[in-house]
Amino acid sequence: MDAGFRRTGLKARRATARVLAAALAAAIALSIAGCDAALGGRAPSSSPSTPEAVGVPFGTAPLAVQPRTTPPRRLTPQPSAPLGSWIVHPSTQRIESVLGDLSRAAVLIGDSQSEPSDSWVRRGLERAGYSVYFAGSGGTGYSVGIATVHAYAEALRLRDWHLPAGSPRLVVVQGGGNDASRNATDEAIVAGARTLFAELQRTYPEAPIVMVGTLAKSAADGGGRRTQVDALLGRTAKGLGATFISCGDWISRYGLAGDLEDAVHLLPSGRARLAPVLADALAAEGLTLP
Repeated sequence: MDAGFRRTGLKARRATARVLAAALAAAIALSIAGCDAALGGRAPSSSPSTPEAVGVPFGTAPLAVQPRTTPPRRLTPQPSAPLGSWIVHPSTQRIESVLGDLSRAAVLIGDSQSEPSDSWVRRGLERAGYSVYFAGSGGTGYSVGIATVHAYAEALRLRDWHLPAGSPRLVVVQGGGNDASRNATDEAIVAGARTLFAELQRTYPEAPIVMVGTLAKSAADGGGRRTQVDALLGRTAKGLGATFISCGDWISRYGLAGDLEDAVHLLPSGRARLAPVLADALAAEGLTLP
């Protein structure tokens, strides 16, 4: 009787153990499934995520990413920064885009004369051997801006557009037309030019700076304030030690009146005609690349 009772108790305990083991296995399976669902079906990584490298070609419009909202992990130290990331310039503390080797690049700051991808300024620089990075906007200048982009120096300070990290071969600033058309004073234009020049020297201390003046008709042909601003920028550039390329009479000198889209902007045909003129002017200053 006692032996039968013991056998019955042993069977019951074994059955209970099997039930508990099955319940524990089910609980573990449910826990793993829940973790997989939370991770979207992917195993957790053992290393922190890094931003995907993005190549940004030259000759494009300014980068659209706004560094003021860029997560800190995108601000990579320069020596290991991937293409398309952002770094902080050690001297200016401005955020700059990483585009790679700039040894044959010209950084171009300008207005609507420079902005089109086939502009005479861009194409002239390309004919002179440079890759071109454009930063700027139509409607802006040394002392004037538009609703979304400030005047050149303020736009740089406020990050309306950004400069590339590194050491470009050349820095080019073109403008003055919008300052002229909006009746900016000589003092305001000169102050804006000086401020921008100082910031560019801090940013790119080894790069020569070229100022391209204000495209206009000659004074005798009705160039008016645009021709005056071109001359003003020439005097300013001389005082700053910058190379200056005057274009305050080019529309008249090179017979471009028939290639104008409006009073001051060139049609594609005019841009194509003027690009080699700028390239030749750069060559005369010894600023072409082999």
